[in-house]
Amino acid sequence: MNHPFTVAIVEDNYWAGKLLQSYCEQCGLEVISIVSDGQAFLRQYDEFRPDILLVDIGLQGDLDGISMVHSLREAGHRLKVIMVSGTTNIDHVLTAFHDLGSLYFLSKPVLFPKFQTAIQKAISEIEMERSSIAQAPEPKQSKWITVKNQKSQLPISEDSILYAEKEEKRLTRIHLVNGDRIEASTNLTDILAQSTPYLYSPFKGFLVNMRYVASYVKESGFPTSRRFLIHLKHTSAKIPLSRNLQKEFAQLLQELHR
Repeated sequence: MNHPFTVAIVEDNYWAGKLLQSYCEQCGLEVISIVSDGQAFLRQYDEFRPDILLVDIGLQGDLDGISMVHSLREAGHRLKVIMVSGTTNIDHVLTAFHDLGSLYFLSKPVLFPKFQTAIQKAISEIEMERSSIAQAPEPKQSKWITVKNQKSQLPISEDSILYAEKEEKRLTRIHLVNGDRIEASTNLTDILAQSTPYLYSPFKGFLVNMRYVASYVKESGFPTSRRFLIHLKHTSAKIPLSRNLQKEFAQLLQELHR
C-alpha cells in the first residue's frame, strides 16, 4: 500500500515502538513522531496533527494512553486512534472502544496481519470522510438588496423577500417570509436590478421570489380574464401573472428548481 497518511506512535517500550514504525513503513505510511510520554505528545500535537494515532495504554509520566486520548477528544481532535497494549483488563478495552471511539484494539505482541487490517480500516474511514468533505456543496452566499427606508439605507437578504408590490408612486411594500413588511421608497425596477433571477416581475407593479412559488392557476370567476394567479408559500396572497408572460414564467420556474 502507498497512502499519503501520517502516523504518530505513543509507546513507552522502545522496541515495541520500532516494531510499529516498521509495520507503518511496510504499509506506506509516514511516521512523523514516536514518543513515550503522553504529556509530551499533547504538547507537540498541534505541530504534527497526525491522521492516525497508535497509542499504548501504559505510558511514561502521569498521563496514560486512555487519559491522553480523552484530552484530545475533549479538545475536538477527531484523528483515528488504534490502541496497542498488553493489558488483560477488560475495563480498559471497553473504555478504549466506547469512550474514545477507537478503531481497533491490538494486543501485544502485535502481528503484522492484524496491524494491517487495523490500518486499512482507519484509512477507509479517513478516505470516506475526505470524500464527503470534497463533495459537500459550498455554503450558499446570500444576495443582499439595499432599499431606502425613510432616510436610511436598509440591506435585505433576497432569500427573506417573499414578494414586493408597488403601493403608490413613491412607495414599495416588501413582504418578507417571516410575515413582516417593509415600506421603501426604492422602486421595483431598482430592486430588480440588484437581484438574481429568482426575483421576477410577473405583472406590472409586482415582484415575486421564485423560491417560494407553490403553483399558479388561471384566474377564475372572470370569464374574460387573461391572467393567472401565483400561489406562494408562507402567505394566502395571490400575485397576478400576465398571460403574455406565462410561458416565460413556467420555463424560468422549471430552470430554477432543477
